[in-house]
Amino acid sequence: MTLFELVKLALDELYAEGSAIYGSALDAEIKKRMAYLSMCYGSLNNMSRTPIDYKDPATRFAYVYKYTASHGDYVVQALQSVPVAVFPSSNTRLSCIGGGPGSDIVGVIKFIADSGIKLDRLTCYLVDGEQAWADTWTEIGDALSASVPVNVNFQPLDVTQPSTWSSQKKFLSADLFTLSYFVSEVMAFDQTGVVTQFWKMLFDEAKSGAKFVYVDNGHSDFNEYFDYQWSKARSDVKCLYSFDNNRMLPRFSEQTDSVAIYKAKFGQSPKVQSYLSIRILEKS
Repeated sequence: MTLFELVKLALDELYAEGSAIYGSALDAEIKKRMAYLSMCYGSLNNMSRTPIDYKDPATRFAYVYKYTASHGDYVVQALQSVPVAVFPSSNTRLSCIGGGPGSDIVGVIKFIADSGIKLDRLTCYLVDGEQAWADTWTEIGDALSASVPVNVNFQPLDVTQPSTWSSQKKFLSADLFTLSYFVSEVMAFDQTGVVTQFWKMLFDEAKSGAKFVYVDNGHSDFNEYFDYQWSKARSDVKCLYSFDNNRMLPRFSEQTDSVAIYKAKFGQSPKVQSYLSIRILEKS
């Protein structure tokens, strides 16, 4: 199953959810939300901006349609660049930080399936501040499990609110942490250092041997901010691979035909190229 086929399953769920709210006005609403997201992503390093609101199903549909498949494929390509084994045992834990939109989990599962890796179980924690994302991916667990036996758990967590993560520890036991287009979304809200506290906790409490996959917008502001979090004042995290501010495309096998019905509706194609940066880290 391709990433676009997996995304189509999520889109069908979200479209049904949106139709129950907006009825025949849903398509026009989704177009508005596509424009809203594009505007928001153009100002991520604006320190006075407000958080992006993903609660409405039209916004979540717009995001999944435009970005999830390509972002998932970038996760696949990032994992393909790692010169060491990412999955240390047949029972692996994955924590997707800011992973509500689903690109992390579909990318990791696609990598496992394409690589022929055999796992008895993949336990995945989707860690995100928007509870509404939970239904989108936990409900299609059966489809995900067709490739890899996976147990999907949603964990609500807001990195700007320490009370939401100070007592939740299970996600910290992961063998692999993914950060797909998340750092750029929260950097602007770290002016008091509260998000830095989260990064410190994450790197402090992750177990020895844990890997971290950072895939994000190719911009020096985001790269320098993230590199500061893992490389300054600590020597227990090393970089296995880095890729800075380069143009990237999904692999040729990822065609958009599966979502053609929605391309016809909205007159827009999913995003299929980006300038991005990658880091693969390992904690000793």
